[in-house]
Amino acid sequence: MALAWAADVAREVGRPLRLLHALNTPLANIPFEQPMRPLPTLETVGRADALLSDAVERLREIAPDLAVRTQVSALSAPEALLTACRHAERVVLGSRGLGAVRSVLLGSVGVRVAAQAECPVVVVPAPLGYPGRQWRQVVVGVDGTERSEPALGFALREARWHGAELLAVYAWESPGWDDPLTLPSAGYAFDHDTFVVRTHERVARMIDVAGAEDTAARVATRIEVPQDQPAHALLEAGSHADLIVVGSRGRGGVRGLLLGSVGQTVLHHARVPVAVVRGVPAAGTEDSGEPET
Repeated sequence: MALAWAADVAREVGRPLRLLHALNTPLANIPFEQPMRPLPTLETVGRADALLSDAVERLREIAPDLAVRTQVSALSAPEALLTACRHAERVVLGSRGLGAVRSVLLGSVGVRVAAQAECPVVVVPAPLGYPGRQWRQVVVGVDGTERSEPALGFALREARWHGAELLAVYAWESPGWDDPLTLPSAGYAFDHDTFVVRTHERVARMIDVAGAEDTAARVATRIEVPQDQPAHALLEAGSHADLIVVGSRGRGGVRGLLLGSVGQTVLHHARVPVAVVRGVPAAGTEDSGEPET
């Protein structure tokens, strides 16, 4: 479950954990005035406090030393989470647990938050039990461009924090015609072996650059370059991983509502936690204190 997973990670990385409950208080239309949210009733606030208190008690059983904070928001769940993630290290959500075909959109909350959040968003499948063990592997999808650098950096940090192996997957479906060295001079036949070797080298350089920012980031790494549809390759490689990391397009506004086909497919079908990392940080975001999970 998401609560236990978040507690395990927060304790591992030494961060406080904030539990957020959104009341989804509807906006009231007032003639000649801006819409406003009425104050929630004492009964509504009492139920929210009771729910959070119960969650805190469960956390005390599995992580007694973890610093836990609680918050009740009058906003809708997506709005509350998107607001909170401006100053969080990551946001953790639970999926609805509907199996391999879950819901068409995984639930509007999960998709909207994953697509628009300014921090990484981790979606934890409902059937997943409390981790409580050493991580073995983090799988990350890369495309060889700077768009995948934030996801790669996040995956490296997760692997280092948890003492896990990092597996970087570069999946491709068509030959890399943009690389002239994969094309022999006669006949323009695609040189599969050269393409795989050069792609492996390119991803290895990306890992070196990402790891150079932290001299302590000594992580065992592997690289795979399968000829496969990217989402399928990630799901196969990450079927027994502790975390799959994918990048989002980092777009705002209406276009930011879409994760892209790879992110959507992995979120819908993964049986393990999936982290969605925004490709480009939002402009104007400021740090306002200690990061949380």
